[in-house]
Amino acid sequence: MPVLKSVTRLWSEIGNLTGINMTPPTESEKIGVFGGTFDPIHNGHLAIAEFVRLKLSLDKVIFVVASDQWLRKYPPEALSDDRFNMVELAINNRPYFLASDIDIVRPGHTYTIDTLRDLRVQLGDSVALKLIIGADAANSFHQWKHAEKIQSFATVVVIGRPGMKIKTPLLGGDLNTDIEVKYLEGPMVDVSATMIRNLNKSEKQIEEFTPEAVSDYIKSKQLYRK
Repeated sequence: MPVLKSVTRLWSEIGNLTGINMTPPTESEKIGVFGGTFDPIHNGHLAIAEFVRLKLSLDKVIFVVASDQWLRKYPPEALSDDRFNMVELAINNRPYFLASDIDIVRPGHTYTIDTLRDLRVQLGDSVALKLIIGADAANSFHQWKHAEKIQSFATVVVIGRPGMKIKTPLLGGDLNTDIEVKYLEGPMVDVSATMIRNLNKSEKQIEEFTPEAVSDYIKSKQLYRK
């Protein structure tokens, strides 16, 4: 079974680094699950995670770094290890944010149903998982593997942009069931991973769009140069 490098082990690791007594999840805890390629992670990702954490009173948000999302047209540009390292750098000193490599160590494409199933095994049945997805992902939700089973593992939280329409019901008319969804109008952050990659390839500044540690990592590893 894949190991949650930054969920299982980091409960103690973060405690050692910060001096905070980090204990495994309890029955009262609500944990957000925020998946993506994070190629690279940027201030928009962090703003959304913080917004949802505060809005829903989440105890933790887990950034799940995907190896290769099956619905993506193109594979990530940076290696999975680099993307995971950048997430860890971005969330450093934020004990309520954790990084997970569960989708990296699992062979094959990344499917959300597998992610949630593995997280449920690792964290137990007592925690309340909140799956955080964007409006674009919500509009393709009916194409997800075993989409109708998602709600048995987590509540779906859709973060929309002001004025953006979201298809409802999420499962469309092909299935005889639909799922309960929590809709939130998220913060407007004018940044994307594609924009950052293109800026870096053009040798333009990216520091205002990513945490300093992430932009330094990109430069030191010479990522997004081709």
